[in-house]
Amino acid sequence: MALDLSLNSTGYAVLDWDSTLNKATVIELGHIDNKKQGRMKWSHGQKLTRIESIINCVIENHNVHTVVREKGVTRFNRATQVIFRVVGVTDLLIWKQLEVTVNEIGITEAKKLITGNGKAEKTEVAAKVQDFLTESVEFAVDDESDAVAVGVAYCLKLEGENKLNG
Repeated sequence: MALDLSLNSTGYAVLDWDSTLNKATVIELGHIDNKKQGRMKWSHGQKLTRIESIINCVIENHNVHTVVREKGVTRFNRATQVIFRVVGVTDLLIWKQLEVTVNEIGITEAKKLITGNGKAEKTEVAAKVQDFLTESVEFAVDDESDAVAVGVAYCLKLEGENKLNG
């Protein structure tokens, strides 16, 4: 399972990687839209609870054994504090459900593995990641394509490490 974490729109993707083809099949894809419920704005606690609940359902519905997320980038103190809350909630949930540590891959490394350019734009990454999928996928939002890209890049990284280690 691959995650693109944020408080307002967490993207997730369950992938099945075929190391022979170097391609992934997307088993489930989605995002958790926490921006607003009608005119009411959700609290951080409500948003975190929704993230935990939906990720928990995804884990329970699939044979998830590995989880990877985009490595956090710190920009502004407030934003960093908020994203660390999401990371903490998902880390705890994943440990409780699967007893595995969440792996991370940096966004620059992911972009480079998928496009060959660590500074590629989101649209370029979303288009190029299709080359690594068994079937073309339509992404509803950037967070979904980011989650798939994180998962595919992590698998490509592992494939490269396996080749180096013989």
